[in-house]
Parts: sequence; C-alpha cells; structure tokens
Amino acid sequence: MRRDRRRAANSNLRTPVQVNQCPKCKEPVLPHRACAACGYYKNREVIAVES
Repeated sequence: MRRDRRRAANSNLRTPVQVNQCPKCKEPVLPHRACAACGYYKNREVIAVES
C-alpha cells in the first residue's frame, strides 16, 4: 500500500507522449517509428503502404 501511494504521488510528474511530424507527409507519428500513412522512416520506405 505504501509503495502504491508513493507511485501515485509521482504520476502527475510524468511527461506527456511526444508526437513528431513525418517529414514526408506531415502526419503525426511517434518518435523512432515508421509513419503509418506513408510508410517512411528516416527518409526510406520501410513499409509498403497502398494508397
């Protein structure tokens, strides 16, 4: 119980999830992930996406 209270007190100090823009299609994408809209990661196509 003491451990859970200690963790609950710090939950408001966590940083929100960062969201970047894909440089190719400008869609929101999580960092270090391939873009779901265009399939690019680091200016290379890594996923074949049908349009």
